[in-house]
Amino acid sequence: MPAPASPAPDPRPGGAWSLVLPPLVVAAVAAGYVGADLAGALDEPSDAALPTLWQAALVTAQAVALLWRGRMPAAVFTAVVALDLVLLGTSDGQLGIGALAVMIGGYTLTRHRGVRAAVVWLLAAAGATAIVGTVAMLAASAPLPVLTVLVVCVARLALLYVAPAAAADYVGGRQRLARALEERADLLERERVERAARERQAERVGLARELHDIAGHHLTGIIVSAQAASALAETEPQRARQMMRAVQDDARTALADLRRTVGLLREDDDHDAGGAPTPQPAIGRIPTLAEQARARGQQVEVTVRGDERRAGVLAETAAYRMVQESLANAARHAPGAACEVTVAFGADAVTIEVHNGPPAAVAVGGDSARRLPGDAYGLAGMAERAGLVGGDLTTGPTSDGGWRNRLTVPLVPVSATEAVDG
Repeated sequence: MPAPASPAPDPRPGGAWSLVLPPLVVAAVAAGYVGADLAGALDEPSDAALPTLWQAALVTAQAVALLWRGRMPAAVFTAVVALDLVLLGTSDGQLGIGALAVMIGGYTLTRHRGVRAAVVWLLAAAGATAIVGTVAMLAASAPLPVLTVLVVCVARLALLYVAPAAAADYVGGRQRLARALEERADLLERERVERAARERQAERVGLARELHDIAGHHLTGIIVSAQAASALAETEPQRARQMMRAVQDDARTALADLRRTVGLLREDDDHDAGGAPTPQPAIGRIPTLAEQARARGQQVEVTVRGDERRAGVLAETAAYRMVQESLANAARHAPGAACEVTVAFGADAVTIEVHNGPPAAVAVGGDSARRLPGDAYGLAGMAERAGLVGGDLTTGPTSDGGWRNRLTVPLVPVSATEAVDG
């Protein structure tokens, strides 16, 4: 099955000069041949030879034919070879002024058609040249030795056909390699752009999840505390003031956490409003979450079982955010319900469970009795965080009408922990 034709060579700098320069060189050979004859520098050819002007005319015809080599490479190659055969046959196989046009035609044919497609034309031309040149040299008035004729024939074929085809194939290979490298560079650039886009998307998703966890938890606490304070303002002003202080504390904490998250985008260190480092979310800070929830009026109990060990940074954050979101959801959907937070450390994993009962039958009063609307991002954020750290998350209602979220995340091996401590 023949290989597909190679594309035509790309235009080179010089425009029309790249088209007309080779024919001009061939025409210059014809003019130089005539000039040498007029100067007496040429030996008189045999009786059967064409006159010098006719021979120069044949070479000029080759030059004119080469002007169409880009459009009709095979036809032009056939024409210049035929004219060269006439020159060989009328000069005892010795005249080589038509060789340059044959070389140019063979090079162009190979570049346009490819080596596999051009080899038929090249072999046919080489056979014709070998036959005509050999017969002409052996039939000359002063025939050359057979070995000399053989050497001249092989050298002529190598010069006229093998060398141009090899040069064309080399140049074409270099251009194909350059195109392949360009395509590879384009592919790598597209992959880099796509990878950067995926990374930016992942960063946006992570930032959205972080902001949701922070805003959802603290704003829920602020709303619940503000509603409770409003309901108690007239009957229990002292407790209402306590609730408002809790609102202020939640607002300050939310502001510090938001500044820390924004600081991640700036690639700066995490700081709160006072310049002190904001604590990273961690399993050890879960009791602090419970204290903040109790300050807002929630009933939260925390139980820790087993020897406390640390998990990875992402796992610690996932556990902390799960408890934070669970308490916020309890405040939204089950106001007044008691919440139980259990942290159980095992041999190679820690399980964090948050269980809340059904909403209290008797609300505090006023707007605080209204259940707050939730959204679809909380549980999705928990699941995404669990997946990132190789954890296992289960969520769902309980038989008592409440809700339970349970997250199990792997712990850092003991040896790694000791190495860090050391």
